[in-house]
Amino acid sequence: MSQQEVFETESGIYLGKTFHQRFRPVEHKFEYDIALFWLKLSEADSLGESLKWFSVHSRNFTRFYRPDYCGDASVPLETAVKSKMTSLNKGAELDGDVYFLGQLRTLGMYFSPVNFYFLRHPASGIYTHMMAEVSNTPWNERHYYLVDMASQQDTEKAFHVSPFNPLEMTYKWQITPPGERFSLSLSCHTEKKDFVAGVNMTRISLNNENLRSTLRRIPSMTIKTVAGIYWQALKLFIKRAPIYDHPKSQEPR
Repeated sequence: MSQQEVFETESGIYLGKTFHQRFRPVEHKFEYDIALFWLKLSEADSLGESLKWFSVHSRNFTRFYRPDYCGDASVPLETAVKSKMTSLNKGAELDGDVYFLGQLRTLGMYFSPVNFYFLRHPASGIYTHMMAEVSNTPWNERHYYLVDMASQQDTEKAFHVSPFNPLEMTYKWQITPPGERFSLSLSCHTEKKDFVAGVNMTRISLNNENLRSTLRRIPSMTIKTVAGIYWQALKLFIKRAPIYDHPKSQEPR
């Protein structure tokens, strides 16, 4: 596959900012530069064969490593994602082309607090559903939320992520379908809005030049992400933000 053909694939890189803002009981906010990979899953193997710094089946500076993501690693990721979406959709089958937006394994290391999978109807080109794959640290657990892109319904929080947020919260989603630009905002509510996080990003093509440029700016999103999580946690601890234990730590032994 030539460089020009890589440029014309549907896959890309989203560059932009992630922001977090906490309104109560203590105020706190920050934003960071981020880079997320946008992969049409059916193109992943071809990209791995044509890009110098990206691979699927062998070690590289960046690797789309199947065991890092949804479901049984022996099952193709696209199949596993559609199966998980169908399960979350109360068994009503969902089908279409699957697109991944998230972090890759870099320098042999991987952690991503959230990856997104978008389902697109092949005939209309409309993104019908988004599934968020949420992970926490240091517990390294995983949970999934399915959002209908048309209604973007509220979701009850069902997974412990931050020790500074209680489990009893409601998620409110605001998602702009991926295109040249992409934005997502997730606000967390108890009686009022307590917290909001999101991304605002612009897409560039996934080719050798853009990949090299992105890696020069951010060599490892994993290191940057984990360091940022613990640095901001320290700031919240100093501000005496309330701490909520992991639910499992509250269970009787």
